[in-house]
Amino acid sequence: MTNKQKNIESQDEFQAGPAKVLMLMGRQCSYCGPMMKILIDLMKQGSIAELKIVNIEENPALATELGVRSVPWLQIGPFELQGARTEPELVLWLQRAASSEGISDYFSEVLAEGKIDYANKLIQRHPETLDNIIDLMTDADAKINVRLGVGAIIEEMAESEVFKRVVPRLIEYLSHDDARVRGDACHYLSLTRDKSHIPAIRKLLSDDSEEVREIAQDSLDDLGAIG
Repeated sequence: MTNKQKNIESQDEFQAGPAKVLMLMGRQCSYCGPMMKILIDLMKQGSIAELKIVNIEENPALATELGVRSVPWLQIGPFELQGARTEPELVLWLQRAASSEGISDYFSEVLAEGKIDYANKLIQRHPETLDNIIDLMTDADAKINVRLGVGAIIEEMAESEVFKRVVPRLIEYLSHDDARVRGDACHYLSLTRDKSHIPAIRKLLSDDSEEVREIAQDSLDDLGAIG
């Protein structure tokens, strides 16, 4: 078993309470010392369950396995953070590591940076986080990269067995107040290729929004609905 595998397994579940933290640092890194001190203080305060600090100059193999190219680099619970962070930011991420809202915030940040592949890997390890992706569908303030990322993830997973866990929420969103959400939910349901959704989608042919009506018709066509 590699160090990376051990590291992932040690953070394998989203659990309430203080998170485990791994920090990669280097002697030439001017930000690493101050961040390390902050983390040690937070651990003393009980905000961190376990703190492991690794110098990549002494253990370059771990940095390679984790795909880390620059430091400071942190793993807080399941979250990976690159670059310098202030104490308030670190406290926030420690809080996020133990809450569903925090996981949604993390996905939003990851997708805003265009890291769709990483988000997919996180979902594969933690299928329950698909619910957080669905949460982002209704965020009216989400950046365009976040919306595109949500769409890309759903398109890739729509026909998978694990995606069935969030289908009831998509059906619920067909009656959402926001026309954009109704349209997105309609389109994503069609990607499942499940004809049992045809009756629910057909109701949107009389939606108040012309765009939603068009999406509904396209979705029905994709599902091969007749009549």
